[in-house]
Amino acid sequence: MTVLKRGPTPYYHQIESIFRNKIASGEFREGGQLPSEEELTNSFQVSRATVRQALHNLERDGLVRREQGRGTFVTKPADSVARLKMTCLLEDLIALGIPAETTVLQSGVVRAPQAVAEALKLDAAGDAFSFLRVVKVEDAAFSATRVYLPVWIGEKLRQEDLAAQHLLRTLSRRCDVRAEEAGQVLEAIMADANQALLLGVDAGSALLSVTRTSCDRSRQPVEHSITLYRSDRVRFMVSQRQRQRRTRADDWVLSARGARSVAAVRAARSS
Repeated sequence: MTVLKRGPTPYYHQIESIFRNKIASGEFREGGQLPSEEELTNSFQVSRATVRQALHNLERDGLVRREQGRGTFVTKPADSVARLKMTCLLEDLIALGIPAETTVLQSGVVRAPQAVAEALKLDAAGDAFSFLRVVKVEDAAFSATRVYLPVWIGEKLRQEDLAAQHLLRTLSRRCDVRAEEAGQVLEAIMADANQALLLGVDAGSALLSVTRTSCDRSRQPVEHSITLYRSDRVRFMVSQRQRQRRTRADDWVLSARGARSVAAVRAARSS
């Protein structure tokens, strides 16, 4: 019997993740048959509805095929998971020639939330120019981003600029604003009802949240954004290296640039 963890993560999502990992590792190969619903119900000690929800999500993402009266079969090789789980950098997708569709849903001047006002160094009751955009890759939601800009920057942008795939490049060209550095915070969160609707997932699904603040050469903030990524389509690759002259045993330098695995690059190029 496989013991699932009690907590905020739904059982169906835990089961789904287990099978995603088994497909990605090659333990379950293309054409292989998964255990029956009854076997899974007994193995995980959950209801049949929970098992069916997990299998439905796997089928929705094209990883399995369910045949009436026969069972559930793996339809994609392990590399397909790597191809779906792309880096969080939209620019990398564009460079590989993978089509991305951007839709701007909201835009205008809003009262900046406290955290945004602090990030952009606005007055406590300051306004910011904000817009929400959703990116689709291969006809499925990839990310949703809420962007905040100082009002004087936002007023220089046209509506078509808001959908530009290279936002910082657009700010440089249209507003003469050049971002020299950025800080990012990565967090794992669970989708609420609105977030789930935007990204086409179930409420409670795991999302990767990336909050970024970009500054110009004088360290003045010029952009603040919160991007939510579907965890079933995104991965960050993190590497470490030790300094040549270490003062502590744990003196490591971290690099997290969203580098894609070799398998993912090959799969993306061959698609």
